[in-house]
Amino acid sequence: MSDEPEKVEIGSPDLAAENFAALEERFPGVVADGVLDAARLGELTGTEVAGLKEGAERYGLMWAGKNEAVRSLLTPSRAALVPDLERSVDFDTAENVFIEGDNLEVLKLLQKAYNDQVKLIYIDPPYNTGNDFVYNDDFSDGLRGYLDFTGQVDEEGAMRSANAETGGRKHSRWLSMMYPRLVLARNLLTQDGAIFVSIDFNEVASLRLLMDEVFGETNFQREIIWRIGWLSGYKTQANNFIRNHDTMLFYSRDPDQVGFIKKYIENEHFKPLLKKDSTVTAKLDELGLDKAAQAELLNFINHENRPDRYPIEDTWNSNEYDDLNSIAIVSFSGEKVSKLLGVNEEYKGQKSVKMLRRIIEATTSDDDVVLDFFAGSGSTAHAVLDQNSADGGRRRCISVNIPEPLDDTSEAFQAGYQSVNDIAISRIAKVMAGVVGAKEQGLRIFSLEESNFRIADDENLELDLSGLTLIRGNAEGPDLAAEILLSEGVRLDKPWEWLEAAGVDVVRCHDVAIVLGLDLTEEVVEAALELKPRVLVFLEDGFANNDSSKANAFYACQQAGIAMKTV
Repeated sequence: MSDEPEKVEIGSPDLAAENFAALEERFPGVVADGVLDAARLGELTGTEVAGLKEGAERYGLMWAGKNEAVRSLLTPSRAALVPDLERSVDFDTAENVFIEGDNLEVLKLLQKAYNDQVKLIYIDPPYNTGNDFVYNDDFSDGLRGYLDFTGQVDEEGAMRSANAETGGRKHSRWLSMMYPRLVLARNLLTQDGAIFVSIDFNEVASLRLLMDEVFGETNFQREIIWRIGWLSGYKTQANNFIRNHDTMLFYSRDPDQVGFIKKYIENEHFKPLLKKDSTVTAKLDELGLDKAAQAELLNFINHENRPDRYPIEDTWNSNEYDDLNSIAIVSFSGEKVSKLLGVNEEYKGQKSVKMLRRIIEATTSDDDVVLDFFAGSGSTAHAVLDQNSADGGRRRCISVNIPEPLDDTSEAFQAGYQSVNDIAISRIAKVMAGVVGAKEQGLRIFSLEESNFRIADDENLELDLSGLTLIRGNAEGPDLAAEILLSEGVRLDKPWEWLEAAGVDVVRCHDVAIVLGLDLTEEVVEAALELKPRVLVFLEDGFANNDSSKANAFYACQQAGIAMKTV
């Protein structure tokens, strides 16, 4: 047994080190002097090793910058999630989470607490259309990229638009952005979990190959065609076919364990897609259809002799059931955020809540965790709240989004919304207020910031000579508690309990208690022990220049069967 308390490992795990250690443990002898013997590993696994057999050619996805993307994946995060108590709803007991910041850093920070914990991931990433690529190209430091984008540092590393690039570089940059995020996302999925990714024609081919690499081709479940309403869909030149759909790729974590709830709806629930009114007529006029063609189209769609059965409400499908092997074409109408927020402007690109509810209903239940790390205007969180209300579930939603600023000429900006996140958070709050049971789940809001603690390494040992670990001595207690709890693997949806130990604030969450005082007297330690947590964390600064007090506290924790840690 150690005679020193453990240190809380601040930040995200070192994935490269963990993989290396697992390899050494599973295959002794394949690593010598820090070098991997690929030939030996191939012998032990009965697998040919690329580059050792004749010819170096093999099937796989490669792009310029892939090595940098892998490096960005393996670089540990030094960031923290800081609570926004003012904008949160019932923070201490809230079960739903909204995080503002670069999702690459956030996904790294979620690895300890949410590994194998997320049942469903839905994302609607940038489509790489030339004007939607807002992620910084410097993958060596994701937090710096986030700070650059949000204007918190100088302009030297300002983001660049994807339309400045051409050819393969454009696709390579998009792949480098997506790759580490998908790898980290896969780690979070439960063994019976699923991921759905929306995309359009610009990158659907690249995405399919990338997801085959990350999730494995056997985990591909279905390509779902999301049919966009043709009256409000994309326009095209007369000499080309009209574009009227986007795509969703559906993958599982384990093809043998993925669950899917089938649904079948009789025709009585089907609602006609079109009705004769002035709006529809105007739309048909815009398409250049003459009166006879308009009448024929309307009669066809609203004819009383439509098929007797439709598999899903507002859905067209080639088979009766939307099981894993049949769901093919989906056409759901969208919900207008502007109606909810009272803003005379549409947020472009928002996804249908009905469509998302069907995905949530099909793949989740009870208190499952749903994650959307390209949250946009908050459609996924909206759908989770609606589905919980419909079936009595208590699903928890984690939404992550970079705070993309709004155009200052937009109606939303004029109404007081500064960023897309403001719209999303306001939308979620309004849905919570209007949906039965939603408000009781609350909403925790966090922002991505720099860590509150110095992290010792070979490059900054001089920072630790004082023995102090806090970067900001005036850091708020909730900020410190949030960073420590996540570093200890405690989920963001666990309730907080505020206690005292001899007048010093203590946060207890799950089975971890954090003493937030900087004057750790014997009385404080004794009072903290009476709380009987599994893990008791003290701030290292509270023992500054007082090694005997630290040793006494450690001995007292050992006697009480409590694991003591410092940070």
